[in-house]
Amino acid sequence: MSFVSGRLLVAAPTLADPNFARTVVLMLAHGEEGALGLVLNRPSEIDVEVVLTDEWHEVAAAPPTLFFGGPVATESVIGLARVHGLGDGIGFSAST
Repeated sequence: MSFVSGRLLVAAPTLADPNFARTVVLMLAHGEEGALGLVLNRPSEIDVEVVLTDEWHEVAAAPPTLFFGGPVATESVIGLARVHGLGDGIGFSAST
């Protein structure tokens, strides 16, 4: 992981790109192969249970709403969770 991973990126007020204007992005990974981040402040009007399985709805924080993540991989969903007992670091896993 690079120094950017695990940090929050806050869009500058002058950022002209509408995809990232006024966003707060949690960077999960950043390296030679690219970057992966989660936009934390763009809620949708879509409930978690509409898109994901019952298991996700049971662990979703209130309100159980999906958030828009950005212009890349719009057909994908990433779940952000706090897992107690794994230390203070940030990590992620993916499956397709």
